[in-house]
Amino acid sequence: MAPSTDQPMRLLCIIPISTTGMTDDLTLLYPSTPTLQVTFIDGRDLDDCPSCIENHAQATSSTNAVLPRAVEYISTHRPHAVLVCCFSDHPLVYALREQLEDKIPVMGIFQAALQEATANGGKFGIVTTATSWEKPLTDSVVDLGFEGYSTGIAATGLSPLELESLDRGVVVDRITTFSKPLIDAGAKSIILGCAGMAALEEDILSALPPSIRTIDDVRSGMMILSRQVEEEAST
Repeated sequence: MAPSTDQPMRLLCIIPISTTGMTDDLTLLYPSTPTLQVTFIDGRDLDDCPSCIENHAQATSSTNAVLPRAVEYISTHRPHAVLVCCFSDHPLVYALREQLEDKIPVMGIFQAALQEATANGGKFGIVTTATSWEKPLTDSVVDLGFEGYSTGIAATGLSPLELESLDRGVVVDRITTFSKPLIDAGAKSIILGCAGMAALEEDILSALPPSIRTIDDVRSGMMILSRQVEEEAST
């Protein structure tokens, strides 16, 4: 159901891990506005919810843990759209679509970033965290039909938690170093392959060549879902 013209769009953003640092960072980065009410929930205090997601097994565990909380929130607060904030083809996206019977749009930040990066036909590269993500993300890019636009996936070897705990300059340098081969291969956009990189975007962008843009997957998801809801409201 789309919002009435005098009400803000309600967007639920789900961070499917038990730690709260990323939730705090994204809440500061993406405050609500007069036209967009943003709410973040996560898996804090949930049994069996992983503290970070570095492989498909942990993504599955996080889905099982967070799904009941997400469904309960949606049933009581009735958001207009849902964004799953984990950079993978996360099973929570599909579980929510099934539970909600596609009554409201549900998207993952991974899919959103791919759509934005290729909107003008340009090539992209993805810089992600753990090396265990390289093959799953490569496979997902192929499965979702974006293989022809990709110059590759580069893993920094950092965990999502290290994006916060290590010195900011060290993290930014690691990300930009691993971006270089992707840019040399023809990437015009570098997708920041973890929601936890969003807080570093300004520093990363300033360290890259001027012709390269960065794709913040959370922002991409918010923009795409906002457009979808607006289009529904106008029909």
